[in-house]
Amino acid sequence: MRRLPFLATLVGVVLLAIGLMVTAEAVAQQRGQQATLRRDAAEVAASFGSYFERARSLDLLLAQNQAVAGEGTVGRGALNQALRYLEVLYPAAIGEACVIDEHGRELARVTEGTAAAVADLSMNEARNPFFAPTLALGPGQVYQAPPYVSPDTKTWVISNSTWIRLPDGHRLIVHFEVSLASFAKYAAASTSTRHIAVIGGRTGQILLQDHTALPPATPPGRFAVASWASADATGSATTGIAHVNGHRVAVQRIDRAAGNANDWFVAEWTTARASFLPTWAGLAGTGFGVVLIVIALVALRRQQSTLRAAAHLDHLTGMGNRKALEAALDSAVAVASRPGGDRVAVLILDLDGFKQINDTFGHDKGDLVLQEVAHRLHANVFEYDTAARLGGDEFAVVLRRLREADDVAAVAHRLREALIRPIDIDGVPRFIGASIGAAVYPDHGRSPAELLRGADAAMYQAKRDRDGVRVYDPGTAAGAATLGLAAELMTAIDNDQLELAFQPQFSVTTGEIIGVEALARWHRPEHGPVPPSEFIPLAEQTGLIHSLTHLTLRRALDEVQTWHRQGADIPVSVNLSGQLVADHALPAQVFRLLAERGLDAHALVLEITETAAIRDRDGALDVLRRLRAGGIRVELDDFGSGYASFAALHDLPLAGVKLDRSLVTNQPNGDTRLLAGTIEFARRLGLNVCAEGIEDAATLDLVRRLGCDTAQGYHLARPTTPDAIRALLADQLSASTAPTPTHR
Repeated sequence: MRRLPFLATLVGVVLLAIGLMVTAEAVAQQRGQQATLRRDAAEVAASFGSYFERARSLDLLLAQNQAVAGEGTVGRGALNQALRYLEVLYPAAIGEACVIDEHGRELARVTEGTAAAVADLSMNEARNPFFAPTLALGPGQVYQAPPYVSPDTKTWVISNSTWIRLPDGHRLIVHFEVSLASFAKYAAASTSTRHIAVIGGRTGQILLQDHTALPPATPPGRFAVASWASADATGSATTGIAHVNGHRVAVQRIDRAAGNANDWFVAEWTTARASFLPTWAGLAGTGFGVVLIVIALVALRRQQSTLRAAAHLDHLTGMGNRKALEAALDSAVAVASRPGGDRVAVLILDLDGFKQINDTFGHDKGDLVLQEVAHRLHANVFEYDTAARLGGDEFAVVLRRLREADDVAAVAHRLREALIRPIDIDGVPRFIGASIGAAVYPDHGRSPAELLRGADAAMYQAKRDRDGVRVYDPGTAAGAATLGLAAELMTAIDNDQLELAFQPQFSVTTGEIIGVEALARWHRPEHGPVPPSEFIPLAEQTGLIHSLTHLTLRRALDEVQTWHRQGADIPVSVNLSGQLVADHALPAQVFRLLAERGLDAHALVLEITETAAIRDRDGALDVLRRLRAGGIRVELDDFGSGYASFAALHDLPLAGVKLDRSLVTNQPNGDTRLLAGTIEFARRLGLNVCAEGIEDAATLDLVRRLGCDTAQGYHLARPTTPDAIRALLADQLSASTAPTPTHR
């Protein structure tokens, strides 16, 4: 669909170009055709003008003949001879010629070369239409009458008449008629598609037309009248191009001298096309091309608007994205900076435990959670506020029209209450936590960037202190480094950038590796490794411990798969934070991770601390019993470092204990009774006993004598890489006898 506007534009440009070419060619051909018509019409009109002029000149010449204008009496025979001479000058054109006195009496007449008898001469020529106009002329002028039917020849003619004055003062009229049919040769068309007509300018009568006969002479008929002639081609503008009946007609007036009653013009047109394609076809193509281009441009503009809107849209939730938020914050700050402007605030919201949802239930369920959070945000902000998803599980809201800085805290608490309501996942309500940080303009910053930094810092403070909501306090700038470190840790977890180290656990009797503990390691870019003692508490303070533990579980179980493929059926141990021991969703999540990899429950050992066991005793008991019921071993880690009672070993569903280093190595004056009693008590409860912190051979011998089952420490093996642990397991499998532990 995105390509359609471009295709339409291309087609439109092609049609436009072709249409313009066709139109230009058609117009050029039409202009050429019109020029030809005008030229031909002018030539025909000139021919008629020459004919008229020749007839006028001959009439004047005849009038000057001695036989007509001579002094004294001239015989009729001489007059007839002079009139017959016209036949020589106008062969087959002269119908009748005569000499008339001023009283209308014919003195002589020659009709088609034959002289009329005296008895046949007319005594009343004054009734003829040419008589009075001829006498009204000035000296030397010729009257050329409109076409009429000659009473002598019974044909259509035009006449030429002039008068002369005799010596005695009387006047004679010299008159002759020219057959109208003799003009037809000038109106003959050269092709079947070319047409010529001679039309009377005053009457609109079509006097001559190619391939058209004259009207009947007996009785006299009527000339056809061109309905368009007087309206479109007569008057003062009778030279040029007229549009008549769908044709372009070249019109040319025939020049006439004074006394010529024939106001004629020549009309010439053609029915042939000037070009193969008519002009309208080119104009239609051009118009269609322009329409297509306009439509395409409108579509492209809408498409660009859609793309611009999409560039500011989070497609998963339908909310605005970071760009939309930054634009809204820029606009809000600009308005708030004006005199009398209200305060503006920005909230940064981050979901707690969202990675756990993704890892446990899958990204499709995580997407549903994000969509529900977005819906709740939209439902709890005003229409003039802007809610956006910044990425991952982080959201933001721009709040406008705040009167007091304290208003932002109330809004933030209201939003958090709406967000932390349980969300139904696979039919089971699940709790999703949220931490919100807020910064207010101009109290906490005067630019959008400062407000975002302040709100982000406040959000991490809320995570660290588990406040839920925190408004930025510039006085806490000392903790900015810690907040920045937390932000980097979250990024490292989200991008799967943490690594695992593995430390083997050995049987104190055989020296074989019988277990491996997975330890999270973080190498901070450009700063180097961060000690677990620093980033583990930080993860617990900021709520990132859930995501960190799930990452460790997933990566550790992936490694167990590799060991199993090597043939080493060795379990992996993973430490559980106190925050997770009482998490009722933990068992289902752990079993799901195992099932996804085709591993049974014996592949995993979960280690908990004494403090975790006593923090939420009832909750921890329920979770641990479900884990043990599923076959997962649970061990109490760092036993002897806190204040857990020996009763905890009895009450908790444990499979083993790991003695803390301080209990193993701290023997005042060689007194081992506390250590021995602890080991004996655990063994009587049926628990596996592992001694941590074995750093020399003497300590290893001691715990072996006191009855420990397994040992772990730098004397046996330091934490190492996945490749190194695979090599150790491979060596153990290939060895025929168990290797003796060596100092590492």
